[in-house]
Amino acid sequence: MDQSRRDVMRVASALALAFTSGLLKPSEVFAGVSWGSDWNGAVYSAKSLEAFVIAMNGDTTTPNSSKTVTERGRAPGLSLAKENEIIIEAPELAENGTNVQVSLTSHIPNADFIALLADQNPNPVCVGFHVLPNNDPSYSVRIKVAETSSLVAVVRAEGKWFYALRDITVMVGGCLG
Repeated sequence: MDQSRRDVMRVASALALAFTSGLLKPSEVFAGVSWGSDWNGAVYSAKSLEAFVIAMNGDTTTPNSSKTVTERGRAPGLSLAKENEIIIEAPELAENGTNVQVSLTSHIPNADFIALLADQNPNPVCVGFHVLPNNDPSYSVRIKVAETSSLVAVVRAEGKWFYALRDITVMVGGCLG
């Protein structure tokens, strides 16, 4: 075995011993942050539309306590989209919430991000897409929906946020079991 392999084995053994004995924590050695405290964690653990928009704007310090996204108007730059600017195609009645087909289309100029939230899910943020320049923001996904709620499509265009709602009735929930 050459010297560099031996050095790697020595360092790995020393780190393993220090981790298992409790002398060091991996976050201290590798400068990691715990899940939910970084930018992506704050975005995907958002419990409301407002918390999602605020976290997407880079503020991860705002309290995130609201369960539903029906409490509107507290996020800067967030407004309801005009009719037919954001189109959500989803069934009005889903027999089983474990596999719901949803299509999102944005007709807002210069859209660079589009996301879908289901407000009654334990984790409302379902999916988000970065839109490349000169591409049509139109996506089709299958999501789980916990219970009867609103689906919220959120679009960012030129630093402003727009949203549209579509109600969906779920017969058998998909996220609780």
